[in-house]
Amino acid sequence: MGIVYFCNNEIVEAQRRGMGRHTMPSHRIPNRPPRPRPSMANRPINNIRPHRPIARPPHIHHNPIYHPRYWYHHPTPYYWGSNWHPIGSFIGTIATVSLATAIAADIASQVAQPIYYNDGVFYHKQNDGYIVIAPPIGYGVETLPNNTFTTSYNGETYYYYNGTFYRKDMNRYVVVSPPIGCIVLNLPADAEEITNDGFVYYYSNGTYYQPVNENNTPAYQVIEYIGEK
Repeated sequence: MGIVYFCNNEIVEAQRRGMGRHTMPSHRIPNRPPRPRPSMANRPINNIRPHRPIARPPHIHHNPIYHPRYWYHHPTPYYWGSNWHPIGSFIGTIATVSLATAIAADIASQVAQPIYYNDGVFYHKQNDGYIVIAPPIGYGVETLPNNTFTTSYNGETYYYYNGTFYRKDMNRYVVVSPPIGCIVLNLPADAEEITNDGFVYYYSNGTYYQPVNENNTPAYQVIEYIGEK
């Protein structure tokens, strides 16, 4: 049997007589295999789609958590002067030294020998020279070292030099503990880089710093570090 073609008038007449859509000729290509139907296992049942797990990024707990001001930038080394030496260094001769004094008797009683000072560096006398020690908290000096920066935090003025913080007390400058949250522009010369949860921090002589942006200027904030060094 050949294929019967209908013109537009014939289609209208067929519809008027109630012949229905099944009388229309098929435009499918003869002998074309039917398209495969999707499996019922993948079809929604009663208009309810099967559960699909949503991929979400894992929640990261950052340690330490202090301020949301973290802003990484590559540190630029700062030159603190020729008189600076790492803790533990032995210096044979020093041109000028002065005696650092404790602000309280109980602090002085904890130190077995005198503490000497020169341009931001503290020493103990050893044999025929001096050995560099960590800046002693509670000891005062008459002059600040060269390259000292002044910074304010919580209404207090601090003098910062190479990881050491001073505060003015009468006619001398006393070494104090680094104030948590205080911001400085330069890291100590011996600061080492550490990483925790993908974040970079810096450590020097018991103090931790995080890189921050201070008025569009790279800076570092003293933080209370909770993680492992």
